Formats: sequence, C-alpha cells, structure tokens
Amino acid sequence: MQSRSSDRGVHAPSRVSRRRWLAGLVGAAAGCVAPLEARPDGARRFPVRGAELIDLTHTLSPSSPYIPVKDATFPFRRAPIATIAERGVYANRWELTEHIGTHMDAPCHFDARARCVEAVPLAELVAAAIVIDISARAAHDADAELTLADLETWGRAHGPWPSPCAVLLRSGWSERWPSQQRFANPDATGTLHFPGFSRAALDWLANRPEVVGVGTDTLSIDPGRDMRYEGHRVLARANKWALECLAHLESLPPVGATLFVGALPVEAASGSPARVVAWLPDS
Repeated sequence: MQSRSSDRGVHAPSRVSRRRWLAGLVGAAAGCVAPLEARPDGARRFPVRGAELIDLTHTLSPSSPYIPVKDATFPFRRAPIATIAERGVYANRWELTEHIGTHMDAPCHFDARARCVEAVPLAELVAAAIVIDISARAAHDADAELTLADLETWGRAHGPWPSPCAVLLRSGWSERWPSQQRFANPDATGTLHFPGFSRAALDWLANRPEVVGVGTDTLSIDPGRDMRYEGHRVLARANKWALECLAHLESLPPVGATLFVGALPVEAASGSPARVVAWLPDS
C-alpha cells in the first residue's frame, strides 16, 4: 500500500476554514430543538440541520469494565460529598484511573518523550472516521485481529485515505458492555481474549502522516492476549493517540463521519475518559 500525498480526497481544512466549519456545526446544533433520542440500534443520536450527531461513549459507572492489573487498576468509584437533603447541593468525589470507560490513551502512556493529553493539539482531536468492521470474524474468534489485508481491502473499496483521519476497529465487542467478565474475557490462566489491531497494521498506520489516531470498541487496541502492549508502543513512538471502549460503531459508515474526541486536558495525564462524538452529514 503506497502513501498518497497529493490526492487524498479530503484534506485538512485551513485554520480559518476549520474555525468557520466548527462554528457552523455549533450553530446548527444550537438551532436544533429536536430532543436526544434512542434509536433501535441503541446509539444515542442528536439530529442537527443537515446532519446527525452520534454518541460513541459508554456511560461511566462503577460497573464499567477495565483491564485488571494487580495492585494498580480498580473500578470507577463514586461517593457523595454533599446531598440536597443535607446541604442543599449535590456533589460527588470520584476515584478513577486515567484509562477507564470510553477513554483516550495519550502517546506518553507508552513513551516518556511523547505528548501527554494536554499537549495533543485540538486540531488532531477532530478527524475523519475510518471504520473497519471485523465483527464477523470476532463473533467466532475472540482473538481476531485487524490486519494489513483489512486495511488494503478498505482502501480498494473506499479510495484514498482522508486527512486527517482516525482508524476505528469495529469488532462488535461493545455488545458485551458492561460485564467485566465478558468484556475482559479472561481464560483460566487470567489471559484476556478480545480483538485488537495486529502489530503489522499498527506499524503501517503509525507511519501514515494522515492518521492522527486509532480506536477500538474493546479494552485495548492490542489484542487482549498481548500484555506487553507492543502496538501501543509503536503508536506512542509516532506521537499518535488511541481510543478504547468505544460504543455504537455499528452506527457509522466505513467513511463519511467526522470524529470529535472530548478528552480532558489534564496536565501530565497519560490518558483521559472522553466524550467521543461522530458528526454524520445526511446523505
């Protein structure tokens, strides 16, 4: 697969045109009075003039699945610090890791020289969504991987890669949410089994200048059985982010949606829970 620099089809807008484009989206949303509604596929959708917003985020709760690491990770914890009945105000204390629920891994998660969350430019948090569906394989093989062949098949079917873009792996795994047992899917030895990107696919994507990040509907962009996180390390060296635990990828076409990653810009954070939304224009 050869990189194309002059005919990628959708080019990154200039600073001024991007500002006007985003302002148009905000204005469209502000002018829309249609309520948030649940569709038969379970996705949360919000219609705006000429487009639709699709929420790709799982609600974070104490039952949200996570990768179990002894003496390190734990469930999301929430406890009230004030109630309406007692103090006239409602507020909670949270205890959580940076990598729970629908979240972004910053490059510094696996490379000390790479950017942490607050240093990722806003322009790289808006990208064309490239969705590659391996759910048919994953239904029969929990260790299924998105391969170079899948990337080549997508390219032949849909043409040049947009710029900037994010490549999203759809395995169908979000159907297992929020069961810790089914989502992490450990075997008798504790080895996890869920789909991910192959090392070869991430090597290739890390070297594509138009790719700003990748994402998956599983706990990790690496297959569950890879506890060395080799693919994470490749992506981190390229200073690219990863999204994990995405929801409702079945609601997106292979190409045509725009991804918005609402990660919290916490200083020196290796990751952040995020509100991830896709903007899909009416066809």
